[in-house]
Amino acid sequence: MLSFWLLAPQVTFSSLVYDATELSGLCEYPEPAFYLKQASSYDRASVAPGQDSWFANRDWGNYVRDETVGSRKEHVLCDVSGAGVMVRYWSPNPAGSTRIYVDGALALEAKSQDLLGGRLPTFPPPVSQETSAGWTLYYPIAYQKSLKVTVDDSDQDAAARMYYQIQYRTYAEGVSVEPFYSAGGPDLARRMMDNPGWASPDKKEWHSASGESVTLTGPRKISAVVVKVTGLDESKEWSSASRAHNVLRDVWVSASFDGETCIEAPLGDLMSTSVGLNKLSTMPAWINESGDMVLRCPMPFRESARFSMTSPKASSVKVSYAFVSSKYVWSDRSMHFKAQWLNFKGGTRPMRDLDFLNATGHGVFAGCNVAISNPTPDWWGEGDEKIYVDGESFPSTFGTGTEDYFGYGWSNPKLFEHPYHYQSHCDGPGTKGHSSIGRWQILDRIPFQSSFRFDMELWHWADVQMQYGRTVFWYAKPGGSAPRSHGADESRLAFIDTSVPRVKGALEGEDLEIIALTGGTTERQDFAGLSNGKQLWWRDGSKSHELRLAVPVAVKGRYRVFLRACTAEDYGIHDIWFGTISRQIDFYGKLKWKTFELGTTFLDAGKTPFRVWVYSSNPKAIKRHMFGIDYIMLVRES
Repeated sequence: MLSFWLLAPQVTFSSLVYDATELSGLCEYPEPAFYLKQASSYDRASVAPGQDSWFANRDWGNYVRDETVGSRKEHVLCDVSGAGVMVRYWSPNPAGSTRIYVDGALALEAKSQDLLGGRLPTFPPPVSQETSAGWTLYYPIAYQKSLKVTVDDSDQDAAARMYYQIQYRTYAEGVSVEPFYSAGGPDLARRMMDNPGWASPDKKEWHSASGESVTLTGPRKISAVVVKVTGLDESKEWSSASRAHNVLRDVWVSASFDGETCIEAPLGDLMSTSVGLNKLSTMPAWINESGDMVLRCPMPFRESARFSMTSPKASSVKVSYAFVSSKYVWSDRSMHFKAQWLNFKGGTRPMRDLDFLNATGHGVFAGCNVAISNPTPDWWGEGDEKIYVDGESFPSTFGTGTEDYFGYGWSNPKLFEHPYHYQSHCDGPGTKGHSSIGRWQILDRIPFQSSFRFDMELWHWADVQMQYGRTVFWYAKPGGSAPRSHGADESRLAFIDTSVPRVKGALEGEDLEIIALTGGTTERQDFAGLSNGKQLWWRDGSKSHELRLAVPVAVKGRYRVFLRACTAEDYGIHDIWFGTISRQIDFYGKLKWKTFELGTTFLDAGKTPFRVWVYSSNPKAIKRHMFGIDYIMLVRES
């Protein structure tokens, strides 16, 4: 007679790699089933909706508890019991060393930046990778009895301000989990990057977007929807119907599988690009240099699939689409693909939880994308994601910021792509204008058995009018919720002027030559409202570290010297030397840029060192000792 152990459902490293890399598994409800939850540093003051603290934003340094191990203090990020798998670990400022304890024993120890930044041969990119200041590990770390993740206190300041998110699966009692396998990173990385790209259906039937429906008969599974757009004219004015950003919102896609409405979205948002045709290479969505688009989410159906796309409003534009499909055996685990687009257009006050999805049924959440129209230099994405599964009264996933959910950090405007997440468009300067971001939840998919609710806080620094389009992707067994039909009314993107003036005579901080840096990191940071829309940003220096710049002086003489620099709650007290000028300035305060008159000095023609030295921090400041310089102005007196 077979033992219970042999009969128990089993989770293996191979099955987890399949989950991480084979999209065909998305349309089958997981077996064995699991719940996915998240441990994070969200502000613990957020206790219940309706309270002022529900939108609390001190989302760093909040740990489960602290432990003392010998002479070492360890901050506990996550501590769970039972059989499960850790699937994602993210931070924008990884601190110290991470230790992962599996079933009570230390299984992995590494410097946090090495573990999350692709610096270890066992976890190469894209398994581990930094993307626009977001450091992420996507690797299945399995455990049978327990998981504990800690960071040490080797850098107290860094540990005290660390943001983090850890997602993990929990299986039912009786499920057998293969022990953590640490040597599979290179193979997983290769398979994550093994993206076939554009699955060309050249020998398939092409259909024209004309409002008429196309019907496919089953049982089959669509493995790719491919769309070609021709006749665009980007030289026309912003509101022209032949501009890509308007075509992609004007053409509406509707689809039903086996008689159930399953897709309601604009073409661009469905294909993961809404602010024009943005080149993209992720596991489920791919857009090439020519603007050909492919969506590779599997879409099975038993009897029929029906698609329709409305005609482009510009007669010069042609939209054609085709399918790649194959035979499929429908089972009791099979699910329909669903996509829903919603659009918010209005004020950012009062703060609110913006609904992404509120669905009933039996299914799996697979990701979303966001298209933002932000008319101001102020950051729009402080809001946290809140996910409720199967009627939870408090979210089992509570995030730390919108950009954190999408895999980057610090409102970074730099474009990036990864098999699972991306920022494919950001006008700038900073995050002003239009932005397009997305995340696919593949290894970290979220199953639900009765209901699923996804909210994202609308938490903007300023009280402005903005547009916030969001598209969600999920799978559901027949009978689940249909996508809400929002329609294309007021869907077009508003024009936002993102031109950036320079202050006359300014010596731009971002253009100055760095001749010495003894600690910390520098970056030319986009920030709207500044001269040229940028500042030179120095962060995470420590006491006695120095930044030395070369300031060009055209003509020998005596000059009054002005410094336009940033103040913020994580900026330091710095000593500044330039010529005969010596000043100490406390840059702690509210986020703003101030003009400081440093004094008068004689300067020779050529390059003069401008030295910034970390002295200390204001007692009220977050101890990151930051410094940001918009520009230096030299006013000649003689």
